[in-house]
Amino acid sequence: MHPLSNFDLYLNFTVAVLMPILIVVNLMDLSSSPFSAYLWREHPNLMRVSLVMLGLLALNAMVTLAEHYGLISTAIADYAIPVLGIPFMITSIAIIWLSVRAVTQYLRTRRSQA
Repeated sequence: MHPLSNFDLYLNFTVAVLMPILIVVNLMDLSSSPFSAYLWREHPNLMRVSLVMLGLLALNAMVTLAEHYGLISTAIADYAIPVLGIPFMITSIAIIWLSVRAVTQYLRTRRSQA
């Protein structure tokens, strides 16, 4: 794997730190956003799958950083990143499907109220 540029390092550090914080905030229901409350109430599976995706993003960033700083070997990182990519692809497809269902449900509800 090629060495990381400064931008890649900053990006991976940001993802590795902020994504777990976002997961904890959502699980502890600390966000006061009405949109978040609506999604947790009406589409909890979409929110759960989204949190899994955030976790996979954080793990990918952590593996990349661990490989960059020599905490794990390049062979392990070359194996771990595709292993994380497969569930990421599955969660991506699930998020697309659940998002389309959420939008259609919202539009139907809005149309029936008008």
